[in-house]
Amino acid sequence: MTNDRSNDNSASIGAAFSQRISLGRHAASDLTEGTRREWLATTGWGDYALGTTSLLATRRYHGLLIGAARAPIGRRMLVPFIDEDVAIGKQRISLATRRWSDGSVDPDGHRAISGFALEDGVPTWTFEAGPARLEKRIVMLRDERAVAVVWTLVDAPEAISLSARVFVEHRGQHQLDPDANWLPQSTVDSASNGARARIVLPKTAKLPDAVTLFAACEGGTLAPAANWWRRHQLAEERARGYDAVGSACHALTLSTSIAPGESRAFVIGLAPDIDTLDVCGARILAAESERRRALLARADLTSGPAELQSLCLAADSFVVQRHRKDGSEGRSIIAGFPWFEDWGRDAMIALPGLLLATGRADDAKLVLDTFLEHLSDGLLPNRFPDETSEPEFHSADAPLLAIIAAAKAWRASQDDAWFARALPALLSIVDNYARGTRHGIRIDEADGLVRAGENGLQLTWMDAKIGDTVVTPRIGKPVELSALWIASLAAIGEALATGRFAGHDAAAADIAARLAKARASFARFWSAELGCLIDVLDGPAGDERLVRPNQLFALASTAWPLDADARKRALAKIAAQLATPLAVRTLAPNSPGYRGRYEGDQRSRDFAYHNGTAWPFLAGLRLIAETLHDRDRGAHLARLMVADLSGQLRDGGMGSIGEVADGDSPHEQRGCPMQAWSVGCLLEGLSLATTHGTPRA
Repeated sequence: MTNDRSNDNSASIGAAFSQRISLGRHAASDLTEGTRREWLATTGWGDYALGTTSLLATRRYHGLLIGAARAPIGRRMLVPFIDEDVAIGKQRISLATRRWSDGSVDPDGHRAISGFALEDGVPTWTFEAGPARLEKRIVMLRDERAVAVVWTLVDAPEAISLSARVFVEHRGQHQLDPDANWLPQSTVDSASNGARARIVLPKTAKLPDAVTLFAACEGGTLAPAANWWRRHQLAEERARGYDAVGSACHALTLSTSIAPGESRAFVIGLAPDIDTLDVCGARILAAESERRRALLARADLTSGPAELQSLCLAADSFVVQRHRKDGSEGRSIIAGFPWFEDWGRDAMIALPGLLLATGRADDAKLVLDTFLEHLSDGLLPNRFPDETSEPEFHSADAPLLAIIAAAKAWRASQDDAWFARALPALLSIVDNYARGTRHGIRIDEADGLVRAGENGLQLTWMDAKIGDTVVTPRIGKPVELSALWIASLAAIGEALATGRFAGHDAAAADIAARLAKARASFARFWSAELGCLIDVLDGPAGDERLVRPNQLFALASTAWPLDADARKRALAKIAAQLATPLAVRTLAPNSPGYRGRYEGDQRSRDFAYHNGTAWPFLAGLRLIAETLHDRDRGAHLARLMVADLSGQLRDGGMGSIGEVADGDSPHEQRGCPMQAWSVGCLLEGLSLATTHGTPRA
């Protein structure tokens, strides 16, 4: 990975980038290497574009515009791809790549890719089209909720002609519809220096309402089309055990010419404002570059290591608008792209790193406000499902994580007025846990620890479920729930002890008593034999004495309730049996039921999900824990992580961190390619272990 400060081959766009991750020809274009590397761009409303560096679609989620019908969820595949052909002199070269159901690849435009880069996070391809060198960039326009494709002719002996087929679909993002038989209705109008178009995608058997797309091009023409291209193959879907054949409809054709040094843009999206948009490719790129540089400046990372800059830019991808109950502005955090919604647990774990470590405390407070107003019986929404906006409530840890996140947001912002408004909701969580709430979640009055669980329901983050079978039920007293309870009580108690929040004397006394009792009882989790904490106490069959990483929630807390030697021994056990580069296994390899590879169909993956699969977000917790125990050890681990990040950010979900990795070597990245808490926890840990972006000596 490079951290270039000058725009060495992109002078035509008129704005230098601050941070760059680049790939050479083979890594970018090869149909094996290029398809395992994915890029992401988002609007901040839940809409996104996702694809591979080779431009070959391998997932049902790969496309240029997946739009959120009920922002930030209800996402639909709208514009899967745009296929370009370039003509220079008598040569005609395709820039598109498609694999068909018989395995053939046609066209094979990947051969023309000479490099790929993320320039301040913007996906950028360089093509060698005969004697011409052409660049292509993809930018999501936030206000218009649109995607802009910008082509820049960097070098050529003469102008080129570019023809682009614009394809559409209309399906839920989790669906495929290879036999769709509807046709789009496209209308085109000429405009000064370009053209405008509207494309109506009709309601279908699977989607109850129509969607209108608005399109515009700079310095070219648009022509309607309406014919289906069927049976393209999606190899990654097949590897994951799903249906893997898609179809798309050619709806528009763009024709334009580009002179050396010029840029041309095509924009298509959901907002009618595109009709009046100044579709200037250079200005679109300059504005997006400026927005991204401002994110780095806010995080005090303008001169920081390239790896931390990448994580800062990746963090922005997950932050989305979500209207609050009264229609006012709110925020949420998408758990991962492409297939996750905004999950309460993930949002609360990711929030300190995504927003507080990047200088965005106001956004953090909005996220907390948005979730806290949905509290029900002291429980936070576990998720807002894509198919319906009605929240689900079956997370025993999310409410406690919200208390901790709120306390961190208050300390970062010093906004007493906001925290005072949030306090009643936070105290209601404590009250509901104390007296007991849904799903057996309650405080055991005998020892003050958290008990949770009921048959057939998964309440902790280890939530894999196959049919009616919960893979890791963890009924009883999971270690992280009591650790989070202690940390929550300590956080509220510390805030109330400042004297800045009047009228809570009784609550403060109750919290102090409960905190003392839970702290004293937490020693029950310590196992001298294991040299670490037991995973679950008092389960249906007794204690679950497995070496698992859930104890990291306790180890990474400033409210660690045991002595320093216990923390040291537990961290050593995790380092020896669970740690992998930039991730932590969910089960020690010598344990019964360990599965070291996360692959195969969904059933196989779900059994491995929390039984050996390694998770990057846990590496962030480990770094925090090591730093709290010994700053020198934390600084050393941070240096190792930054070195590992240099390679990982160029693989898998480029510029970001994925959901999981294999527990077994070589620890291949798996699952969702861009995951919020992976990015957030690593950012939080590295921020704690560093000063001004430089690992502490």
